[in-house]
Amino acid sequence: MIRQPDPGWNCIPWHPVFSRRGLCRGFPSKIQRRKHMTDAVDLPAGSAGEQTTSGRPSGSSNWWAIFSMMLGVAALISAELLPVSMLTQMAEGLSISAGVAGQMISVTAATAMMAGLLIPGLFKQTDRRRLILCFTAMMIVACLITAAAQSIWLLMASRVVLGIAIGGFWALLTAVAMQLVPAARVAAAFSIIFSGVSLALVVAAPLGSYLGGLYGWRVVFVAVALIAVAVLLLQWLTLPSVAGGRQESTGGMGEVLTRPGVKLAFLAMLLSFTGNQMLYIYMRPYMEHYLNFNIEQISFSWVLFGIASFVGATFTGVLAHRAFKQILVGMPLAMLVVALLLLAGAQMHWLAYLLIAIWGFFGAVLPIIWSTWITKALPDAADSAGGLYSAALQVAAIGGAMISGALIDLSGISTNLITTAALMAITLVLTLLSLRVRHADN
Repeated sequence: MIRQPDPGWNCIPWHPVFSRRGLCRGFPSKIQRRKHMTDAVDLPAGSAGEQTTSGRPSGSSNWWAIFSMMLGVAALISAELLPVSMLTQMAEGLSISAGVAGQMISVTAATAMMAGLLIPGLFKQTDRRRLILCFTAMMIVACLITAAAQSIWLLMASRVVLGIAIGGFWALLTAVAMQLVPAARVAAAFSIIFSGVSLALVVAAPLGSYLGGLYGWRVVFVAVALIAVAVLLLQWLTLPSVAGGRQESTGGMGEVLTRPGVKLAFLAMLLSFTGNQMLYIYMRPYMEHYLNFNIEQISFSWVLFGIASFVGATFTGVLAHRAFKQILVGMPLAMLVVALLLLAGAQMHWLAYLLIAIWGFFGAVLPIIWSTWITKALPDAADSAGGLYSAALQVAAIGGAMISGALIDLSGISTNLITTAALMAITLVLTLLSLRVRHADN
């Protein structure tokens, strides 16, 4: 059975925020959110109505809610990556080594991986709005605990809390977005949401490093917590009630992986995320030691990378609905070529600038196009697929750092680039095989 919402729940004529083609005229009030659920009627699966069989609205869309989720992504990524830019300061403040302090990233990623796998199943019946608000609140608590931590154990505990918030948020993101906007606008919604990643990458690290030097790392985490409070308020005002996984016609993640081509696609997803992490994490050593860039050139490269990431996220949302397969196949091919050409960048700095920007562009495309793949290939299993997606992101974060770190210590930057190219080549083959298997099955 599918819940039929009141199509006018999010149109508030007396409180206009913006109006374009009748989309989302304002924030839903608490009464309207209740009305959205209590006025619902049960429809048999597949029946006609204002909502599709996947539970997506076919009329007005909740773009303020999408925007609030984008800010949630930006805040979560910022909280996760801040220790990277303030690692030395945090280690000195807690009287621990930089190596021990660096385990904050690993603890967060490992916890997020487990949370992403477990949360969709444990909270299958729970309103997704409540869970999203809960995860944002957990991020606030984690940042405040980090700011107050006087020992490594309390610091690690705060990162566990943050990891649960990150893993849960990523696991539910795809399914929630699918129910907030019409099917034809899902790619655009993902484009908005994942631009939060680009925002965090461009702003969080440099601003965190600067403010940490001026005021101390504890103040920076308090500031992030205060920003997250504003994000939580916006989410509370804009997110409607979103039904849990009761509409899923699956036996969970195991059943999803048995479908034709799905296992190949998730492996391709994992390898592409890992390859992207391997190059991104060690981009600065590449610029410093392989290209011999000075600090001004490195800063300019990061600016190009950030701008290209934002452009990539924007254009993917526009084009993904029309050229989905072309982007899905072209993405690993382009990143394969870029990784190989970066080996020649030491002799031509202009080429290195261009290639770094192109990598930033396609790095932003990655999460959007794979999220769009879930909506097309697994519309009836978005919660389970979202959990696998979240786990793939975190495994890639851990694996990419470990593999590239070992390769650079053993053989240098060039080996890391070659390995990244190899992963993208395998991703391309697996993607083509997955599409072929699904086409044959259909």
